[in-house]
Amino acid sequence: MQLEVDTSTAATAKVAITVPSDEFQKEVQSGLRNASQHVNMKGFRPGKVPMAVLEKKFGDGIRREVKESFVQRGYGQAMEEHGLKPMAHPRLNPAELDLADDGSFVVEFEVPLRPNFDLPDYKGLSITSELEPVMDEQIDTTIGEIREQQSTPEAAGEDGIGEKGFVIANLSFMEGEEKVFDREGMRLNAMSVPPGVDGDAFAEGLKGAKEGDQLTFPMTIPDFVENEEARGKDGTCLLDVQQAMNLTPPSDEDLFAILGDEVSDMDGLRAFVAARLGEAAEERESNRQESALLDQVLEQCTFDLPEAMLEQQTQARLTQLGQELASSGASEEDVQKAQDEQRPTAEAEAAKGMRALLVVEAIGEKEELLVTNPDLETELMAIAARNQTTVEEVKEYYEQNNLGQQLAIEILEKKVRRFLRESADIQSPA
Repeated sequence: MQLEVDTSTAATAKVAITVPSDEFQKEVQSGLRNASQHVNMKGFRPGKVPMAVLEKKFGDGIRREVKESFVQRGYGQAMEEHGLKPMAHPRLNPAELDLADDGSFVVEFEVPLRPNFDLPDYKGLSITSELEPVMDEQIDTTIGEIREQQSTPEAAGEDGIGEKGFVIANLSFMEGEEKVFDREGMRLNAMSVPPGVDGDAFAEGLKGAKEGDQLTFPMTIPDFVENEEARGKDGTCLLDVQQAMNLTPPSDEDLFAILGDEVSDMDGLRAFVAARLGEAAEERESNRQESALLDQVLEQCTFDLPEAMLEQQTQARLTQLGQELASSGASEEDVQKAQDEQRPTAEAEAAKGMRALLVVEAIGEKEELLVTNPDLETELMAIAARNQTTVEEVKEYYEQNNLGQQLAIEILEKKVRRFLRESADIQSPA
């Protein structure tokens, strides 16, 4: 096997592998002989199957395996002999690589390389905290939200529903005398306005609604109705109220009981809420500081990125954008226009992401911030808890989708971000 490596371009290595015909055929014949020792074919003893028969049955597959073997050996040899650090493996399909006319195997490919760069000073970076104290108004608002979340529905009775009440109703859209859409048992309140109905009019009309009421609202027939001729026309939204409910908030004593032993009176409740709000604010501020500190490091790191890989990452972002727009009903023309407009932004984001990955890995290596098996287990447990599933199911998902390396990178980034923050010079606000 002959190997040529061109490293004249800093961000990319060009690798050329040439395997003479006799060397390639020797490997193929060896593969066929090995297959003959393990194959059972009717009419032939193991090891006695004629080469012509083996060639017909296994030849194409073995040639693919031989091609793949030479590519892997050549790639490994090139990286080792030239001390190259690849950012990604080349994407080659051995089945699509043809032999030359003389029977030799020749393949050329490019390998994106990790750029060489010096890390700037990243310890002791200065940043000003933006953490603000928890205010009484925040505590009051949060307690109100907790009360609302813990409220229980009760029949509205003759007074009908209040501002935060709701109805269970059968809903119909009428275009003249024709019913063009209907749904039964819909839960509706002042915030869940049927499409095509004015929100203010709906909220006002819903006030005081009682069981058995029939409410009507002018509307514009929405585009999703089956009758195409009715779409966009003036119509009527009918509500046949089956149930009318108000939400009754818990008493102070019930609320204390819901929150457990930590809370026994209103002072305790306020202290409990203030502590939770403070913890959330501290977490947000920590995340902000970590992002700002990493940005400081990135601003001081200038190096070239492999153009092919940058284009690949950019295209992946644009493809995702296109899929999102197409799923929302955008035309091919609108999707292409949006992708063209967003290309500069997508390229900038892709470049920043690639730079961040390289810098994070460099700091992690220098500070020996290793990703251990316990780290992986802890992260998998956290993912399982967030998604209300088992750790085994999460592991299976990550294995099936080959996401193990991505998970390790995410854990390393968390460690590096935390390291930057913990070693930073954090100033108190003036």
